[in-house]
Amino acid sequence: MAAKKGKLTKVLDHLKHEDPFSKGVAFCPGCGLELLLRFIPQVLGNDIVITGTPSCSAPVLLGQNNQSWHKLSYFGTLMTGAAANATGLARYYKKAGIDNTVVCFNGDGTAADIGFGNLSGAAERNEPFIYICYDNEGYMNTGIQKSGTTPYGATTTTTPKGSISKGKNLRRMNLALKMAMHKIPYAATATLSDLDDLAKKLLKAKEAKERGFVFLHVLAPCTTGWGHAPENTIEVCRRAVKTNYFPLWEAVNGKIKMTKEVKKPKPVKTYTELSKKFVNMTEEDHQILQDDVDYEFCILGGLSQLEGECQLPVSAED
Repeated sequence: MAAKKGKLTKVLDHLKHEDPFSKGVAFCPGCGLELLLRFIPQVLGNDIVITGTPSCSAPVLLGQNNQSWHKLSYFGTLMTGAAANATGLARYYKKAGIDNTVVCFNGDGTAADIGFGNLSGAAERNEPFIYICYDNEGYMNTGIQKSGTTPYGATTTTTPKGSISKGKNLRRMNLALKMAMHKIPYAATATLSDLDDLAKKLLKAKEAKERGFVFLHVLAPCTTGWGHAPENTIEVCRRAVKTNYFPLWEAVNGKIKMTKEVKKPKPVKTYTELSKKFVNMTEEDHQILQDDVDYEFCILGGLSQLEGECQLPVSAED
């Protein structure tokens, strides 16, 4: 019997530039961040200038001693002033008459927590650079502490499972929606299971940067902090989308539309079952997380340009 042909994406058509990173780098096996970091310059070009902070990406982006693991231009800064630093770079290039793309590349600890103030300020001023948040839902580089984007019920070193604590007891913030509400030229969510979608959004971001501030929120699972098998990183992303835990959308000047509609979303439990950080969650905990996912998706649908009324998604098994 002949193999059934699936629909192929055109993601390879977007990879017009070489991978500027060496074959071996200091990322963990199955690291979603590595795939994202290699993917960005292959789509945007090797002439981008990346600025970032102490994080999981920093050892590779900064290099070791006097050696480098890549050919890109990189400028390191502090977590408290990441967007302010990118602002200075972007303004310098503009004043010098240099056509360049500044990419501020940071984790959720910087974007959602420590550096959110100057991130919001840069968005409000409409500074012309791209801010990419790779969201691994915690401070993975410093010991797997919880962050503002850590979901309800997740186990971290600061929200451990024990006699007093049973994981994070607060709901995660919706960072991407916060940024879209700044009504910036372009904001979007993306993840590693939908690379064609990610590539298109990177190209849109580069074009929109000419009109001002751009924000991309990319889900990037961490094998070490989440406790899933290295070979399951992409599957974790795929299930995050299929459960509406991490819906894919974009916003132009604050007007939101979905870029991938999930017709029959799966229960959020099909997503959490792959990662050990959710292993201590009870049925009650899962229901709270499910209700939160449904609630946020309803809000997103109500804000989107899709036709129809806002309805809660109905979870469905295969």
